[in-house]
Amino acid sequence: MKKRTFRVLALFVILSMLLATCAFAAMYASEYIAATSTWITRTGNTVKVNFTIVGTKTMDKIGVKYVYLYEKNGNSWNLVETFDYTDSDYDDIMMDSSSSGHAGYLPYSGYANKNYYADVRFYAEKNGGSDTIQQDTPTSYGTP
Repeated sequence: MKKRTFRVLALFVILSMLLATCAFAAMYASEYIAATSTWITRTGNTVKVNFTIVGTKTMDKIGVKYVYLYEKNGNSWNLVETFDYTDSDYDDIMMDSSSSGHAGYLPYSGYANKNYYADVRFYAEKNGGSDTIQQDTPTSYGTP
């Protein structure tokens, strides 16, 4: 009886792990985007939103379309900056062409004692087709 219970439990755990892995892969599967990563680094009052995107092959366009930076004030998160790749100040930082990947960062003059996070919209385009993936940075906590 104990062996049978153990086998059933082991089979349940294995199937659960396989299903979770398939769901994770399907959630991020893309014909254009192989991997993305974003995080915040800070030096004093400067908040940097870092990003990396890897395409599945050489893309016509690859990078980040938009970054929405939020700052915590009390119990609410407020949008404090929007970075748009069509803005001439950021186009070379945020988007690349004829490349299989792109990385960079966007600086923001913030406050050392505030918490921040960013909503990043990754983008890749090839032969008229494209994909966008949204990813949030982990929260960057300010100094007390």
